[in-house]
Amino acid sequence: MTGVGGVGKTRLAQRLASESQRAFPDGVYFVQLSDLQDPTLLGHTVAEALGLRELSRNWRTETLTDYLRSKQLLLVLDNCEHLLTACAELVDELLKSCADLRILATSREPLGIAGESTLIVAPLQVPEPEWPSTSALAHYDSVRLFLDRAASAMPGFELTEENSHTVAALCHSLDGLPLALELAAVRLRALSLDQVLDRLADRFALLSRGRRNAPTRQQTLRALIAWSYELCSPNEQLLWARLSVFSGGIELDAAEGVCSDDLLPRSDILELLASLVDKSILVRDDVDGRARYRLLETIRQYGEEQLRESGEFATWRRFHRDWYLQLVTSVFSGWVGTNQPERIERVRRDHANLRSALDYSVTVPEEAAAGLRMASTLYFYWLSTGFLSEGRHWLDLALKHSPTESQPRPHALYVAACLATLQDDPAVATTLLDQAAAIIDERAAPRDSAHIAQGRGLVAMFADDLPEAMRRLEEALDGFVAVGDVDGETFTLFLHGLAALLAGELDKVEASHSRCRELTERRGESWVWSYSLWVAGLNAWLRGDNDQALTVATDCLRHKRTLDDQLGIAECLEAIAWINASMHQRETAAVLLGAASTIWQRIGMSLRAIPGLDRFHQKCRRTASQLGGRPYQAAFRRGTQMTLTEAVDFALGERTKQESDGSHGTTDATNLTRREKEVARLIADGLSNREIANQLVISRRTAEGHVEHVLAKLGFTSRAQIARWVAERYSESPTSSAPS
Repeated sequence: MTGVGGVGKTRLAQRLASESQRAFPDGVYFVQLSDLQDPTLLGHTVAEALGLRELSRNWRTETLTDYLRSKQLLLVLDNCEHLLTACAELVDELLKSCADLRILATSREPLGIAGESTLIVAPLQVPEPEWPSTSALAHYDSVRLFLDRAASAMPGFELTEENSHTVAALCHSLDGLPLALELAAVRLRALSLDQVLDRLADRFALLSRGRRNAPTRQQTLRALIAWSYELCSPNEQLLWARLSVFSGGIELDAAEGVCSDDLLPRSDILELLASLVDKSILVRDDVDGRARYRLLETIRQYGEEQLRESGEFATWRRFHRDWYLQLVTSVFSGWVGTNQPERIERVRRDHANLRSALDYSVTVPEEAAAGLRMASTLYFYWLSTGFLSEGRHWLDLALKHSPTESQPRPHALYVAACLATLQDDPAVATTLLDQAAAIIDERAAPRDSAHIAQGRGLVAMFADDLPEAMRRLEEALDGFVAVGDVDGETFTLFLHGLAALLAGELDKVEASHSRCRELTERRGESWVWSYSLWVAGLNAWLRGDNDQALTVATDCLRHKRTLDDQLGIAECLEAIAWINASMHQRETAAVLLGAASTIWQRIGMSLRAIPGLDRFHQKCRRTASQLGGRPYQAAFRRGTQMTLTEAVDFALGERTKQESDGSHGTTDATNLTRREKEVARLIADGLSNREIANQLVISRRTAEGHVEHVLAKLGFTSRAQIARWVAERYSESPTSSAPS
């Protein structure tokens, strides 16, 4: 779908995708590309939308084609224009290899590849200069849209004989562009209808003369945005331009921290944000009970133009990067402490801004050292969210462009080495650690030395050289204790406990676990503690105490669920599977192995990289296979088809009575709000949280909140229960009954 910005391509694609669900047995996936600036991350972004959080260290197109080759699904790529070459190459390769794949792309220009069918998304129908009667005028789509938005801006506004001439002229002047009509309607709060038309006419004439080489509709949209800009106060204009450096959304503290100076005092930012929301320059979303703001892309681009023309674009991008570097540093310095779920979620909400800040750092030569510091400080973020490959991507770029003598380089090399080890790339990891060691040999850096020892211990553990792993990790522990680095000490205690477990030195496991508990409990820490708890559960299992092992492992999984720790959840599902196999619960073990396999695939890891753990995995698989070939495969496949929430609930045994006895028809729906009923129907239609957010034009976190409320109010724990509940209560299909 091609068309001018603001014509409604995204909304049309969302509607088409929703109504096409039943035609694609393997689903419809919506990939929003407007916030993605680095074309090398296109494959990662598409993979994430497909539920494959990370696929491999060196991402290749073949990785996606292998996954999609047997799938019959629709992939929607929205806003391709700024990544045209990368999108064209990826789409071409996917379609050549995947016969049942269909791709719908929206862009301001075609991709230009063989087999492409282009639909030009035209503006809404507008009245001709000789407009019809008032009653006939209301049948034009552009007029209906304008009247709807005008009534929202000015309650009571309606089409009359007196204003029909002006309404028709205004819709005709705006060429029926939905965004233009919506922005114009909002101006009725400050101007009369005649004034709106008069100012539009003057502005169009001025800008069309300045941009004769631009298509007419682009002139029109630009004229409206420029006019909206002129209607803002000088301080609103200033804030609009400065906000253009953000990507994916803006929180109040970020706007205050980045955009304020002597011209725009921090105390004025909130009022200015509210004013820009009122003028429909900013969109306000509610995320986790907090207001979050965003600029529509066309409006953001206009603000960026103003910032560039002022010569201040680079300055404010640096301020933006500095603020997010400070945020990352504050969250992860002293990581072993309280409120870790809230802290990690704060960073997670700004993933697009992190990407923008890192992109600035690696593309401006003198800023690469700050990029190194930021990418390496995010180490625990890359681990907990599963974005291992992306972490390596930014570290590789920052290391490439930063001077070898930069202060954060040794730590960045250590983090890059650890991520490489986790993705079974030991040769690269060893090289990186050697480079770090060569640097610190020339400077007194005991903390860096401890990190390098820890990294070498991790490499040795993955190589199954457990005596060397323990020796290196004990060396790291001594180093962290000497410099008082509690973060380093606690994480190394977990690794040391794991190495001791794999080596069969179970008493050392208990000693490391006890020390880790001592350090984390007094600080209210949960992330590192949950990893140590996982090792403690395995320790009880190897000692033959299955009941204790299961209790500890499920407790650990509850911690991981709170933290949304992808890597940790996969490890817990594996451990609970192994314990169940030892208790002859073969079907349960098979289901959990299947569920874990899906997560391992998403984050680009495999237990095969850790021989000691892989031995436990293979023993469990052999035990579970005693079910018989078909029963085992059916149970394993059942696990692969579970959502993350369903898999965790299954592992914890947190299934409701309705699910256990099959009764899904007794739950009362009267306590669901209209929006929650709408969300329930979309869940029943097979939409993911991301797709629900796109369908309802809300943030993903808001959609997740609605899903959680529906589950809680209905007393359910899985989306499958909601789907059955909807099917039993509504004779019409979920899609057709949901509001459009």
